[in-house]
Amino acid sequence: MEWSFQRDAARRRPGRALSVTALIVLAGLGLGGCTPVPGDDATASLSGQPNTSAGPASAEHSAVTESATLRNLLPVYWMGDSDGSIQLYREFLDGGNGGDPIAAAVQAMTANSPIDPDYFGSWFPAESVSASISPDNVITVDISAEAFDAQLDQGAAYRAIQQLVYTATAAAANAGLVSGGDPSRVVVLVDGAAGFNAFGHIELGGPLQRDSALMAPIWIIEPQHGAVRDQPTITVSGSGMTENAVLHWRIDEVVGDELESYRTGTVGLDASASSPGLFEFTIALVPGEYEISVFDRPQGVQENRELDTDTKRVTVQ
Repeated sequence: MEWSFQRDAARRRPGRALSVTALIVLAGLGLGGCTPVPGDDATASLSGQPNTSAGPASAEHSAVTESATLRNLLPVYWMGDSDGSIQLYREFLDGGNGGDPIAAAVQAMTANSPIDPDYFGSWFPAESVSASISPDNVITVDISAEAFDAQLDQGAAYRAIQQLVYTATAAAANAGLVSGGDPSRVVVLVDGAAGFNAFGHIELGGPLQRDSALMAPIWIIEPQHGAVRDQPTITVSGSGMTENAVLHWRIDEVVGDELESYRTGTVGLDASASSPGLFEFTIALVPGEYEISVFDRPQGVQENRELDTDTKRVTVQ
């Protein structure tokens, strides 16, 4: 299968990607802290980086995939700060009228802004993106060179390429294009050619797989930031990984510029300790604006310290 996507005249302001300089510096500083995951010996890796494989932490959960497909949404990954480490978080963006889901998701990753202001990207808008997928789940993404115009250090460049790999593989899985057996891999061409030196640091050669060490330890999938609901009952769902397979949550009411504690609780993950899993809980809220926080509170750390927190603002009418 092969598709292409051409940008229309509308462009995101190019300078926006560089307004998160401090976070991009954090990404570079955090590169050495990533735990490499052994990969398939036959799979080429990013130049200067360890081979990485798509382990359990990178699986697309079926329940999330089905709901996103029904609403024609595109899974797009962004970067975000998790206690000083730059990790990858996923949002679902409007997929429009269809077409190639992989190219559209990658193009949105370069040109759109995250819904959640806590997330960010490092790409410039790509003028063109095309994609194809082989029977053994090798996704080829051909992207135009101007998308790589940002000035990044090696750590930030590595994360940006992983952002593309995560987005392309998620879009393929979400659209039902991935067959059983082989894990998804991504070959990145730039203006039709292999071997491009991405961001001046990463040589794009053979197939790339996800680095599962870069997946955010906790993130809220639903509701998305800024959601407006006309029903009092809200179901909060997401992904997480903790030492005891339990997460903490807090609902704060937004009152002017302040947050007032409204309700707290815990929720279990549908996975064993230290393994990635899904969580879900339901809460009834009176009309108003709220901030939802989900976080870890490991044993042995300072009391009441919240780690790996992800937050979303929602309004109940």
